[in-house]
Amino acid sequence: MTTARARAWFGFSVTAAVLVAVVCWLTAALLRLDRDEVQARRQAATHERLRLALWRMDSWLSPQLAREAMRPPGEYRAFPSASAAWTRGFAKLAPGDVVVQSPLLTSESALFPLHFEFGPDGLTSPQAPVGNERDTCEAIGIDRARLDRAAQRLQAFAAGVQREVLEQRLGGVEAALPLFGCNAISPTEPAQTQQSVQEYSNRQRSFAQNVIQNPMTAPNRDGGSNPAAGGADDIGPLVPVWLDAPGDGQLVFVRRVREAAVVRLQGLLVDWSQLQAELTSLVADLFPAAGTRLARCEAPTAAEQPSMLASVPARLVAACDDGLVRGLPLPAMLATTWGVTLLGLAVLAITLRAAIGYGERRARFASAVTHELRTPLTTFRMYSEMLADGMVQDPAAQRDYLATLQRESDRLARVVENVLAWSRLEEGRFTARRVALRVGPLLDRIGPTLQRRLSEAGMTLAVHADDATRAAAVTTDEDAVGQILFNLVDNAAKYARAGSDLRVELTAAADAGRVSFAVCDHGPGVPAAHRQRIFAPFDRGAVAASSNEVPGVGLGLALARGLARDLGGDLHLDESAGMGARFVLGLPRA
Repeated sequence: MTTARARAWFGFSVTAAVLVAVVCWLTAALLRLDRDEVQARRQAATHERLRLALWRMDSWLSPQLAREAMRPPGEYRAFPSASAAWTRGFAKLAPGDVVVQSPLLTSESALFPLHFEFGPDGLTSPQAPVGNERDTCEAIGIDRARLDRAAQRLQAFAAGVQREVLEQRLGGVEAALPLFGCNAISPTEPAQTQQSVQEYSNRQRSFAQNVIQNPMTAPNRDGGSNPAAGGADDIGPLVPVWLDAPGDGQLVFVRRVREAAVVRLQGLLVDWSQLQAELTSLVADLFPAAGTRLARCEAPTAAEQPSMLASVPARLVAACDDGLVRGLPLPAMLATTWGVTLLGLAVLAITLRAAIGYGERRARFASAVTHELRTPLTTFRMYSEMLADGMVQDPAAQRDYLATLQRESDRLARVVENVLAWSRLEEGRFTARRVALRVGPLLDRIGPTLQRRLSEAGMTLAVHADDATRAAAVTTDEDAVGQILFNLVDNAAKYARAGSDLRVELTAAADAGRVSFAVCDHGPGVPAAHRQRIFAPFDRGAVAASSNEVPGVGLGLALARGLARDLGGDLHLDESAGMGARFVLGLPRA
């Protein structure tokens, strides 16, 4: 049996280990898949919103830059010469005889605070005239404070820029213009990244079409000057250029203007903080404002291209809120899977333990029944043969032999009756015949049978019941109550006969709703280690199943409790008792 138990538990352990390993593998796979799915969802949401945000920004900024790109070169001087002028009599005036006021003198933009020009006279601005032009501006009512602010901006700008550096940066940007809209897309990149790069190329082409390639950027087809250019031979595209400065740097838009042999650089200064504020406000509904900003980026990598603006060499730095993506309810799924798995293993372990224990108890029961039946059958055979063969002639000896045969037949009958009663009780075929009985007459009828059993062990029975208890009535089955009490007394006769006090007390007591019958002996009692399992069928505690020292098959207490509960009562061991064992049978009153 020990080997079978070991094999059973070894098989269960291997099965449990394999099952746990499989669930662990599934858990890791699901976590990996969920992480990949969440990452893909977040990446898709981020790319989709980036595309929308960048289209909004470029669409808002491109028209403003287009207006600046269409500005004639003459407007970069405070009082440019009119290219053609006539008197009222339509007499043509010489080009240098008439000057006009530049529109930039009276314009002040928060986004483009300064327009400037590098020419033969150095760095100038139409918004910060000097000398007679300044006096004229004040004379015609232009706000002096505005002129002073423009002069301060021009002075600060001049301190941080050199024409050679600006020309070098401008040449690099102009050389890269033919590549606008031709961004390489690696086939190994995710689909969302490829789509975002394609969108970036589309925005670059749209920006080039609207801002860079306009009628101001090239001479006429016949080679003459463009009338809209104000006399300039060639006007280059207005392109963004980053200059070195604290922080991200200083952003300007610059173009190259050629008039005869003179080359001028004309451009406008961008308030980078104001531009960031304006552009990020357009996407406040797409990204959280706290983490959204524009970062300088002149040579974007493949990973940075999806977040690039087409109109400004900068990229949008933003991230989707985690609440925008939803993965699988993985924690609940894994908790349920693990809970069901562990619960299943626990149930399987409990069932296996119960099955092994039940099998062992049945093996002990079979062994005990074999020994219990062998002893009376051997006695029957031997004594009956001796009596039948006339080997016993003495009448007194014959009576003694017959008494022994009677006792063994009673013992055999009790074993068989207990087994049959337990079988009926287990299968639900036991039907109690409940009738109203008085406690006193019930004790009187059961008492002699109990006394005879104790007399066989050399013990005595003491019955205690007051008049009120004897008059109390219970609705029960007299035979079942008799069998319960007999099994309790039989246990006392087996286990308490070695003590100094050979009394067994049967005490009846009644209260408002129940009548209790307590059977108490004065033996060694029930060891604490065996109290939890003395009512288990086929379990005899510390007594070996094959022992003949204490006869029995391990069904007495299990059968007694089963009958008690079938009668609507209960049977329990009173652990508060001192020496000896005290079992209490409780039955409902009639």
